[in-house]
Amino acid sequence: MRNYEVMMVFSTKEDLYAKGKDKAREELVKAGGQIIKEEDMGERELAYPVKKQTRGHYYLYEASLPPEKITDIDKSLKLHGEVMKYLFVNKEN
Repeated sequence: MRNYEVMMVFSTKEDLYAKGKDKAREELVKAGGQIIKEEDMGERELAYPVKKQTRGHYYLYEASLPPEKITDIDKSLKLHGEVMKYLFVNKEN
């Protein structure tokens, strides 16, 4: 297991944000990960439009995940329309 920071950007619409946050958390846990910390970073202006949106709701997860499951999580997050963007960063490096 490795520690990762997972930054996610969700739609600013409250229902899509809540649904996306729950789906993302579910995917991380389903892959055998443990959520260490969650932080709501709030709404911010995006550097460029994503899915025709200029603002996004940022959310940070700190999680302990098996490295071989990152690809599986990546594939499943692409299927969820509520998640606009995401980035996995290995905290140990």
